[in-house]
Parts: sequence; structure tokens; C-alpha cells
Amino acid sequence: MKLTDKVFLVGGSGYGYSAPGDCNVYLVDCGRGLSLVDTGGGRGVPMILDNVKRMGFDPSALEVAFVTHCHYDHIGGNRALKDATGCKIAAHESEKEEIETLGELTLYQQALDSGLSFEPTSVDICLSDERVLEVGEAVFRVIHTPGHTPGGISILYEEEGVRNLFAGDTASAQGRLGYVNALGYSHDDWRNSIRRMLELNPERLFPGHGTFALSGAMDCLKVLDSKWNAPWTNIVTEVG
Repeated sequence: MKLTDKVFLVGGSGYGYSAPGDCNVYLVDCGRGLSLVDTGGGRGVPMILDNVKRMGFDPSALEVAFVTHCHYDHIGGNRALKDATGCKIAAHESEKEEIETLGELTLYQQALDSGLSFEPTSVDICLSDERVLEVGEAVFRVIHTPGHTPGGISILYEEEGVRNLFAGDTASAQGRLGYVNALGYSHDDWRNSIRRMLELNPERLFPGHGTFALSGAMDCLKVLDSKWNAPWTNIVTEVG
């Protein structure tokens, strides 16, 4: 599914675009190479690779798969995608061990309870706040946005003057609050991460689940900001 000239949706169970349990998986055409944002829950990797081919790309050109956070539905495809393409896995330095050992923060037991299992693999690139990575002709800026998990990141990518923000599960395009009671969750960190996203002034927002915003990303973030700063009694019915 082509979203912009350079950004494609190649996975996501919410769209029936890959296997159940997959988060949104985005492909970025970097000119001389490809990158992914998140890898899904693992079961959908064959479909993700087929979708990459259907978009007219060679999966062997995949260089980096960015992982926005360590939850199982975002890391489950790491091993299979690395084995199939030789790509490097990039994640925040604070979640490297969790991802490599399928620690508690990955919620891997929930995956097992739902009948999903996968093998871990190593994190090849440890990311930190404000690190800049170049893949082909594309420049990716890493923004540490904790709250959903301690090592959550967002990826800022400018395409022909338009700012795209890959937000993982930190921000949705519908102004809905995410999974707020998982292990490692921090209300204050999440609130501050939304405020930081506002400072980035993105035009497009590509979240880990649900629909995306091809314009008006700031409006989505402003709604989230107001919810995170409202009394919990006013917003509890809107959590979803």
C-alpha cells in the first residue's frame, strides 16, 4: 500500500495486510536501499516480504529494520527478516537486552498465551536520543519517546520538505490513548513524549496501530496532549 512517494505499508493485521498479531509495518524507499519500521509479531514475515515485492522492491535491499519499542508485536519478525534479507536490527540501547532475551518488558508471555512464538536475535545497532542514521539517500533522526515502554523511540524522516513521524505506540492518529498499564509504563514520561512530538512539528503521523494521518499530524498530537494533561476521571472512558 503506497502512502507517500517513499513510504509504504507492507504489514499490519488491522488492515488484513499480514498475519494476526502484527503491528503496522512500514517500508521506506531510501533510494539506494530500503528500511523498515517495526517487524510485526513474526507470523506475518512471509506476507510482509511478499508485499515488499509487490511494491516493486527487492527484499535483499533491506538494510535496517528500526524497532520502535520492545513489545512482541513489534519485534517478533526480527529474526526471520534478518535471516531472509541480512538486514540489521536497530533499537534503543536500553531495550537491547530485553529484545535479545525476550525479557518481561517484551510481554512475550502474552504472545505465547495467544499461540504466537518466535526466536529472538541480536540488536545490531543501539540507538540513542537524537542519533541520526543515513540509509541510502534517506536521513532518519531518532527521538527517544518513553512512556509506553522505557526505551520507546520515534523516527523523524523528512521527505521532500515534509516531516514524517513514525510514532510506534506512543501516539495514534485518532487521538486515542494506547495500552497504558503494561509493564514499564510511565504516565509522566508518556506525557512528556507527546509534548516533545509537538515540538517536532510533523505533518504526517504513522503509528504502530490503526490508521495514519497523511496530513494534520499536529491536530492528532494536540488531542493526545490534552488527554494526557486532563484529570484521569475525565478520560478513562476514552482509553482504547
